[in-house]
Amino acid sequence: MKINLKIITLFGIIFTSMNIHSLQGLNVLTITTDDPQGYVEWLTENQPVFQAVQGDNAAAQGICSPSAGGVYTNEHYVWTISPSISAMMSNPGFFSNESVVKAISEISDKRKIIRRDLMYVIKETEVAPLGNTNAQYNLISSTNDVTGYAAALTSMEEAASENGFDDITVALFGSLVGGDRALTVMASVQAPTSERLGEFFDQRQSAWMQKSLSEFSGIRTPVIDFMMQCTTLSVNG
Repeated sequence: MKINLKIITLFGIIFTSMNIHSLQGLNVLTITTDDPQGYVEWLTENQPVFQAVQGDNAAAQGICSPSAGGVYTNEHYVWTISPSISAMMSNPGFFSNESVVKAISEISDKRKIIRRDLMYVIKETEVAPLGNTNAQYNLISSTNDVTGYAAALTSMEEAASENGFDDITVALFGSLVGGDRALTVMASVQAPTSERLGEFFDQRQSAWMQKSLSEFSGIRTPVIDFMMQCTTLSVNG
């Protein structure tokens, strides 16, 4: 999910200036629903409520809907970007707030919460502007070399730019608390549209892509992946 608190033009994933030692936080709530359109409408309509309660602890919020991969066919990911991990963890009473409880009561019987993940930003990208939808391919992996993996992703991003894909960006997130995905990392390849993301993957047999992919050998072990559409629903700022 895109994130860049420096370019608050959006993923708003941005953020204003903050302590250079702060790590941006990413809270992901995985839900399942048989009425995805209704859920998105509810989530969009209640953004003012959630923003008011979260205040400066949240920089942006949105939702991602998978088109392939994942665990359940009807799962969706509600994401919230925070300017720091401490900000992400500073409002434990959010779900017991009277306004939030009232809003959730409208949808509680139409969706089921599957998992909650707390993550942090290792390699950031610009975030999509408010209301924009982009395409993403996310790969969760285990690795013993986070620095090397981040460097390999940066190298692939640079190679893509040099070969006509300067609109492709790659982010990397680390798991802070992920349950059965503890200590994993999530790479996120992001493109303006699904078609453009497909054009990027069309290059898998090209010399430049093969060279980039070879850098991942021995660095990471894939766990699960998913293709999705992500929309920014609110931006604080």
